[in-house]
Amino acid sequence: MGAHVLVTCGSRQAVAYVTGELGIATAPRVRQALSGAIHRYERVTIDLKWLEFCDCAGLGALITAQKTAQRTGDRSGHPQHPVPPDTAAVPRSPHPAHRPAAAL
Repeated sequence: MGAHVLVTCGSRQAVAYVTGELGIATAPRVRQALSGAIHRYERVTIDLKWLEFCDCAGLGALITAQKTAQRTGDRSGHPQHPVPPDTAAVPRSPHPAHRPAAAL
């Protein structure tokens, strides 16, 4: 089984649903999909609720997404809101805090 990323979006923010198994074979595609979403939208929330497996390569892809968001910076000016524990917020900001668009 592989990993899949579905990005649903509003006008300025998106949710990236990562499902399946995130490992060494799938991490590069997931990293690319998340990076694309982060560069396109002002705020991206990564939902890991349906992620079944994640190894160190998968964790690296998620950390890369967070660092990309921090480098890109938050243009929205919106306050950061808490998110559920099984969801990772990636708020394109140096300070951590619906329509289908693409699927991988």
